[in-house]
Amino acid sequence: MVFKPIIGINPYYFEYDESFWNGTKEKYFRSVWLAGGLPVTLHHFSSGGTVEDIIERIDGLLLVGGPDIPNTIYGGKHSELLDEDVMHLNREKFDRIIFLAAESFRKPVLGICVGFQHINVIYGGTLFEDIPTQMKGAIEHGDPNGAITNHIVRLDKNSLTAKVMGTSKPTVNSAHHQGINKLGDGLRIVGRSPDGLPEVIEDVKDSGKFIAVQWHPEILQKNKEQKNLFGWLVEEAKKRRIG
Repeated sequence: MVFKPIIGINPYYFEYDESFWNGTKEKYFRSVWLAGGLPVTLHHFSSGGTVEDIIERIDGLLLVGGPDIPNTIYGGKHSELLDEDVMHLNREKFDRIIFLAAESFRKPVLGICVGFQHINVIYGGTLFEDIPTQMKGAIEHGDPNGAITNHIVRLDKNSLTAKVMGTSKPTVNSAHHQGINKLGDGLRIVGRSPDGLPEVIEDVKDSGKFIAVQWHPEILQKNKEQKNLFGWLVEEAKKRRIG
C-alpha cells in the first residue's frame, strides 16, 4: 500500500440556520488528493484538547483562502474598507496557533490567498485593507466575491517557489482586494505582480518551512506549474514523516 501523508486543512467557519459550521471547499481536497496526499479538515481543539493533539497527527498543513482578516489583528485603521464577510475570530486564533505549531514541529505548510496574508500578519506584517483604495498604480486584482482576473508573477529564480513550479514567470489567477503592505519580520518576498504587489513569500532563514502564494492554485488543477505546489507539500510531508 502506498503511503499517503495526511494534510490538515484549516476550515472555513460560518453561521447557517442558527448553527455554527466549519468546512472545506472541494477544490482544496481534490488538489491534495491528486498530489498523492490524504486531505483532512481540521477543527479548533476543545474539551481539554491541545494543538499538539492535532499537529502530531498530520504530516503537512494547507492554509486556505477565506474572508478578510480582522484589521484589529494588524493595527488597521479603516474597517469601512473591509468586505462584509470578515474572518471569525475563532478561525483567526486557530489558524495562527496551528501554523506556529506546524513550524515548531517542522511540518511543511502551503499558504493560499488569505493563508498567504495571514502568515505575513503572524510574522508582524500588515495588509492593505483595500488595494484599489490604498495602493497607487495597482493593477486589477479581481474580487474576493467572484470576479477573477489573470496576470504574470515574476519570481526570484533562486527561490524555492520558482524551483518547485519550474518557472520564474507563472501566469496566475487573481481574486482578492487585500494584499501585503508592510512585510513581516523574517520573511522575504520572492514573487511580485506587475504593479509590485507581493505575491509569494518564504522564510528568510529556512525557505523550506513554507511556500505562501496570493493566488488560487487549487482552481488551476490542470496546470502543471500550479499542481507542483501541492506536489511539494505532499512530498515534503512524506519525506519528513518517513525520515
